Amino acid sequence: LDFVFSDNGEDIAAVIIEPLPANNGLLIQRKAYLEKLRNLCDQHASLLIFDEVISGFRFPVGGYAGHIGVEPDITTLGKVIGGGLPVGAYGASKEIMSVLSPIGPVYQAGTLSGNPLAMAAGVATIDLLSNDAYEKLERLGGLLESKILSVLEKHSFPMRLVRIGSLFWLSPGSGPPPRRSDEIPSEGSKLYADVHHGLLQRGYMMAPSSYEIGFLSTSHNDEHVIGLAEALDDVLTELEVTI
Repeated sequence: LDFVFSDNGEDIAAVIIEPLPANNGLLIQRKAYLEKLRNLCDQHASLLIFDEVISGFRFPVGGYAGHIGVEPDITTLGKVIGGGLPVGAYGASKEIMSVLSPIGPVYQAGTLSGNPLAMAAGVATIDLLSNDAYEKLERLGGLLESKILSVLEKHSFPMRLVRIGSLFWLSPGSGPPPRRSDEIPSEGSKLYADVHHGLLQRGYMMAPSSYEIGFLSTSHNDEHVIGLAEALDDVLTELEVTI
């Protein structure tokens, strides 16, 4: 980062990053790394833009940026904010937003911008995301982590459970969770496929790719989480017999 900014700092208008990469595994970044980015952007008058389309609203007010205490200049949002309907949003300081029309000179529009149905669904969803809802999600996440890790350890299975908040990932491999996509073992895809197929046969539909993550919602309860762990235990027992 220092090298890139020292050579090109004057030409870098902005740095766009997922502070919590969740579209190619769940790659939890060090807070120090994001703080470093914030400082470099400040030093070189570059904007820091956080893509929180996935992570936004998976944490209480402030999103993942608020969770780790690193404030971007612009945040992009989607998914949860639309209550399941197509929607995108972005936010920034008053200074930055005042550059956009109708106040400022930068025009921006979209075919579905401000769609009434999506806006109504989004408002209804946000109204439901109370402190109690986030506390429930964190409690369910902790239960999931405990139960799944126990099953994986029981079978000495080469897979990790990576979790933060209501996001989780069955990550192929062992040792510390990866922070970069090139640290994800490619041979894990076949291993995950066997687990995915076994869980599907038992009524649990996980994401089909080993690079995709899972999400807990307020519709889930303890029974769902415990049932998933029991199904995984059954699948791994079966795989031990067939391998």
